[in-house]
Amino acid sequence: MKKLETAHTQTLDEIVMAVSFAEAAGDISLIYGDAGLGKTVALKQYVKTHPDAIYIELKDCEKSVKGVCERILSYIGKLQRGTDRALVGAITDYLSASPRLVIIDEAQHLSIRALENLRAINDMAESGVVLCGNPTVYDRMHGRGQAHFAQLYSRIGIRRHIVEPSLGDIEAIFSPYSLDKEGLLYLHKLALQRGGIRNCVKVLNIALQFQDDEKEPLNIDHLQSAYQLRNGEQ
Repeated sequence: MKKLETAHTQTLDEIVMAVSFAEAAGDISLIYGDAGLGKTVALKQYVKTHPDAIYIELKDCEKSVKGVCERILSYIGKLQRGTDRALVGAITDYLSASPRLVIIDEAQHLSIRALENLRAINDMAESGVVLCGNPTVYDRMHGRGQAHFAQLYSRIGIRRHIVEPSLGDIEAIFSPYSLDKEGLLYLHKLALQRGGIRNCVKVLNIALQFQDDEKEPLNIDHLQSAYQLRNGEQ
């Protein structure tokens, strides 16, 4: 399969706007949406053109204050250990002296204490922070309107909810494959299901194998067969 280039889509525009704001204003941007909508792809594209940004793709085992702080410090080449207070202090000192945008992907894994300490780092260092994840991260930041979360939630500068891709987005993303309108409409239908664009890419990978076997242009029959195979229907 040809490597899909990052296409100019509404999702990319929304995320670049939110990330650029956080970097320029030294503020916090919250980006959230269902899995498979291209959030991580857009963030990585931004980092590729802004190499000074600190990009962390978080794992569940790193959800604590210590876990996320150690990842940030490791990224900037400081393999420091110690108490939560010491780690937060080290990051704050570094960012105060050398402001850099911090992007936390898969931020739904963060504990409330980790979120609160990232807010504190942002407050003290005045360095931009981006939190990106599935809708759980929004729920945690909002706290169902409870007073305990008011400071955390109100500190967010921009909130962007990433929604399902448009047909135009699908046309832009899959333009290298010369699919006709019927094929693009089919992929758009798949993109609106669970798994989003990621689901489309996996179906396309399988469809390309069918195309290679049959030595004919990629078409909707290949896509439908690939979908059935992916979902155990054949």
